[in-house]
Amino acid sequence: MVSTLQKHTVTAFYEHRDHAESAANKLRQSGVPANDVTVSPDSLGVDDGRDGTGATARKGGFWASLEELFGGTDDHDTYAEGLRRGHVMLTAHIDDAHLDRAVAILDEHGTIDLDEHEAAWRSEGWAGPSTTASTSTASTATTSTAMASTAMASTATAGGAMDMALAATAAPARLVATDSVATPVPAARAPVPAPAKPAIAGNASGRGAEDVVQVVEERLNVGKRAVSRGKVRLHSYVVEREVSENVTLRDETVSIDRHAVDRPVATLAADAFAERTIEMEEIGEEAVVAKTARVVEEIGIRKDVTDRTETVHDSVRSTKVDIEDGRTVGTGSAGLGGPLAARIAKDLEVVGSDGGHVGIVDRVDGAMLKLKRLDTAADGQHHLLPMDLVKTVDGKVVLGIAAGEAMRRWQAA
Repeated sequence: MVSTLQKHTVTAFYEHRDHAESAANKLRQSGVPANDVTVSPDSLGVDDGRDGTGATARKGGFWASLEELFGGTDDHDTYAEGLRRGHVMLTAHIDDAHLDRAVAILDEHGTIDLDEHEAAWRSEGWAGPSTTASTSTASTATTSTAMASTAMASTATAGGAMDMALAATAAPARLVATDSVATPVPAARAPVPAPAKPAIAGNASGRGAEDVVQVVEERLNVGKRAVSRGKVRLHSYVVEREVSENVTLRDETVSIDRHAVDRPVATLAADAFAERTIEMEEIGEEAVVAKTARVVEEIGIRKDVTDRTETVHDSVRSTKVDIEDGRTVGTGSAGLGGPLAARIAKDLEVVGSDGGHVGIVDRVDGAMLKLKRLDTAADGQHHLLPMDLVKTVDGKVVLGIAAGEAMRRWQAA
């Protein structure tokens, strides 16, 4: 028994060469052999490769290698056009063990979306491959796909890794081909079918071919967010001002008085001619300034929280569906005359699809629904409506058309 060791060819396009080179270096560092990683073109310039008629000519050299690598794919001409326009292509041959990491590395370095660029080129006038070339390419691609499916039939693990790599990323890195190398294994494994592309349904409801009109309505969701209403700030600083105080000061003055006298010195006796010194000190007062700090006021700041209820007014939109049934009266009576007609009871309200009042049930008269005349909308007379206009009966009779349209269609009885 043999198994296949798969190598996947992955391509990615970049706007700048340095981005592609960085991605290539990181691939090599992650364990991908250096010979399996190629950045194209090898130089900054690539020959246009077109003949005089504007068609792409298949030349040797680089274009021959591109033909050899991608000639069997539908995107071959797109790759060639991308390179002609100056983009840089990185091609890597990755085994299963490195596939997931390699795709992530390619995406990290800014790959471009080749599908979007192709659409832009076509809008600018690029016609893409010719019909003959497309037919040949499609045939080759079919053959390659069959060969790849046969090679993949002996391994489930490799196919799962490839699927996860492609499903987990929406980046432009592309898996172009899968090469298989046979190696002996003890036992064979069950074949893994190629993953089928999801079908695109004609309508979002998933009801097959049924056409539906979706009724959409908006709902008002009111939340809260914190909004700044301004700030209150207390800031203290120092100022100086001139002040004055009155104080009483005392000054002493020493005066010398001389008086002429004539009296005997008997009282002095022997000290009459002794030296004497009399001294008197003048004392004066002066203002002394001293300052002390005193707390004269306190200013506090606090925040009080209160709750209030605010009513938010806005408008929401919704779609209304008016059903206009232009069929002949009585054409659905066979189907409606059974259980639906049996659920219509006397005095039930009849409303349109828009909820508008139409009338009050009197009775079911064959294929017609008869409304009472004693009703504000009846103008004093009975009216008949076809039973096939009845949509549902659930507490009230709901018509398939709006109330105004029902009143235009009813018949006076």
